Amino acid sequence: MTRRDFAWHRMDSEKNLMVINSFLMFEGKLDMQRLVSTIAHRLPNYPRFTQKVVTRMGLPRWIEDTRFDILKHIQRSDLSEQLSPYELQQKLTAMAHEPLESGRPLWHMSVIDQVGTGYAIVFRVHHCITDGLGLIHVLNHLTDDNDSHGESPSMTGHPHSAEMVLQSVCSRLARSLSWLKIAAHVTRLSLLWPDAKTRLKAPLTGEKQLVWLPPLQIDQVRNMAKRMGVTLNDVWVAAVSGALREYLIEQGEQLDGRSLRAAVTFNLREKTNAFQLGNEFGLVALELPTNVDNPRLRLKEANQRMNAIKCSHQPQATMAFLSLAGCLPRSLQNFALNLFTSKGSVVLTNIEGPSHARYLAGSKMTDLICWVPQAGVMGVGFAFISYAGQIQLALFVDTDLVKFPERLMSLTYAAFAELEHATKLSVVEKTEAEVVTNELQISSLDKAASTS
Repeated sequence: MTRRDFAWHRMDSEKNLMVINSFLMFEGKLDMQRLVSTIAHRLPNYPRFTQKVVTRMGLPRWIEDTRFDILKHIQRSDLSEQLSPYELQQKLTAMAHEPLESGRPLWHMSVIDQVGTGYAIVFRVHHCITDGLGLIHVLNHLTDDNDSHGESPSMTGHPHSAEMVLQSVCSRLARSLSWLKIAAHVTRLSLLWPDAKTRLKAPLTGEKQLVWLPPLQIDQVRNMAKRMGVTLNDVWVAAVSGALREYLIEQGEQLDGRSLRAAVTFNLREKTNAFQLGNEFGLVALELPTNVDNPRLRLKEANQRMNAIKCSHQPQATMAFLSLAGCLPRSLQNFALNLFTSKGSVVLTNIEGPSHARYLAGSKMTDLICWVPQAGVMGVGFAFISYAGQIQLALFVDTDLVKFPERLMSLTYAAFAELEHATKLSVVEKTEAEVVTNELQISSLDKAASTS
């Protein structure tokens, strides 16, 4: 077990569990026997799902669980009647409070019948097993690209046949300079002032709430990005910034001065290497443009600040910090983690899910939602995951920090609509300016011709 994954393993606390909670919805009638048979055949292709964590001579290790029984990891919830959206939300929130059972592989699936027109699976995986990109690889391996279900999965990207893509080898001097830059970033991050004192930095209670809304169409968000020459992630950052600004103003905060800071996940792994699982990402400390009132300017600021980070070694620095934290005694790891997480108020993650519909045991997956856990003293997490032409927004918060999570989620939704209007208006203004410029040029040419 890598020291970095060991750091994630030890990061659980009473107020923040390091568990990735995913919610998968399917069409059709549940065939439990077929579902369990498919998962039992495919999931163990990743050894981490049949292994447990032990520490020997102070060294963390993955070892095979000789008593592994997949039926202990897949539980069915038989309901007498269909759950309402509120009841479903409360059920998922209650599950998110439950720690995974130690002493065995750190994952669990709850199958809930009578959800919508079909059924759902709540897939909970401890962060020490993998990150978001690795989890998507697992999901692709569990599922098929059509409803012609067979016992064996596709060999495309199969963990037993996939080959690792090696990183290009740098010169010794280049590696030394890179590590110096990483060390400088770790030092700079540790010396940052704590984030702005708002109600989002109140002490955690551990009482959590999961929230989500109907998905957005991915083409709608892509068009916003295209109009302004930015990325999907920039639009996401700008929308969350706008929502946080409006929510905190409604709660009586003043945000026209200092901006809030977010910990934004930054993938550092080749996608083709995701079959290895583990954690290969960094966190960047991003100054959110929450102090910018104009949505268009907010989007430009988000783009400029993200571009500056992409050119730095900050993501590598935080990944190196996590590796170092895994070598420390647990108490020192917790101290260092609290020090770093005091620098931000929220966690933001952006996960690229399957681009086309997937099928599990012959049933079509209609929706995919994922909630990002928070660590240390942070208690607000926003997740953005794409799936089959849709983008699903999800919020996971400590309710003492965000007393009205549904309101914050609806403001995030509204912020996307505001950005869409602003980017369309920008295109109209640009077109009108070009027309005026052309008319002025034609008028100048006409005057020059008449004079001659």
